[in-house]
Amino acid sequence: MKNILYIGKYNGIIGGIERYMQHSAELLRRNGFAVHYLYTENGGKDQDAFSGAFDSIQIFSPESELLKSADMVVIHNIIPAELLKTLPEKKTFFFAHDHNIYCRRHHYYTPLGRINCHRKYNKFVCALCSLFRNEAPPLAEYCKLPALVLSEFMADNLRKNGFEKVFKLPAFIKISEKEHNFMPDGVLRILFLGQLIRGKGADLMLDSLSMLTEPFECTIAGDGKDRAMLEQRARDAALKVKFTGFVSCMEDLWDNCDILFFPSRWQEPFGLVGLEAMAHGIPVIAFDTGGVREWLSPLENGIIVPERADAAAAGMLGGLAHDREALEAMGKRGLELAKEKFSEENFVKNFNNLIEALL
Repeated sequence: MKNILYIGKYNGIIGGIERYMQHSAELLRRNGFAVHYLYTENGGKDQDAFSGAFDSIQIFSPESELLKSADMVVIHNIIPAELLKTLPEKKTFFFAHDHNIYCRRHHYYTPLGRINCHRKYNKFVCALCSLFRNEAPPLAEYCKLPALVLSEFMADNLRKNGFEKVFKLPAFIKISEKEHNFMPDGVLRILFLGQLIRGKGADLMLDSLSMLTEPFECTIAGDGKDRAMLEQRARDAALKVKFTGFVSCMEDLWDNCDILFFPSRWQEPFGLVGLEAMAHGIPVIAFDTGGVREWLSPLENGIIVPERADAAAAGMLGGLAHDREALEAMGKRGLELAKEKFSEENFVKNFNNLIEALL
């Protein structure tokens, strides 16, 4: 079995889903698989680089020859339920990267107060919570498919919502062997990397930074609809924050930071950017949401604080601003954990074992 077909929404990078598809396709191709891609909408950035990860890439069509020749089809974004009938039976899998299949609002938190939700889907309650916006998710149709996830957190959510066949396929990351130089000028360098939308919590990070009395530098890398608001908040608070916008090559970001701040408001299905930090020997400070604990071990490769606990995060950052040795120790342990648990070799082995068992 060597012919894999991914199905997604965009033909470029929007966020973690597309980056995961790109990197996993590149890795599988290096290990003897052919990986093709069908997308339903034109959109995203770095389209040339994204397309180059696949053997071929086409707009979705039920008549596509790629559907007929595929040994395995993996749906990475929700497509209309009627299109599921066009996919090959017993070869099609749903990779759940977010909460959209059981949350009509998609964010899996309430509109008032943004309180994280833990309910299973209910068409009446969820319609009310969404203020009757967005269509109801095609949960019943997707429950018929075997599902893949990156975390036990997501596996539990899917089972709670009616999925009977759920399989964890652990994430992977390419390891950097470059030795990291922490705080070369004695100033703590903080990095945020992600979409600038409310769920990712960059505003919560700014609240924490406004409480810091120690000198620091902060880089916010990414773009999104909240960027203007975040820039204004940083100016109002007189914070030393640099906004880079969307970044294609992130090596300079990792080289010039001492800690990744992962302040997600929503329940992160996994948090792949945390693995990227680990692979570069960078510790992480994160709010305790979703699947974060599946890669972040407190006081080993970083620090976990309760969700939205901006004052607690500020206190931890303030302590680390005086403790280069702690940063180095956590960064080193993170690199070790990345090699032990999330290597590319482990992913390929797990992928081969999975397809042998399921196909």
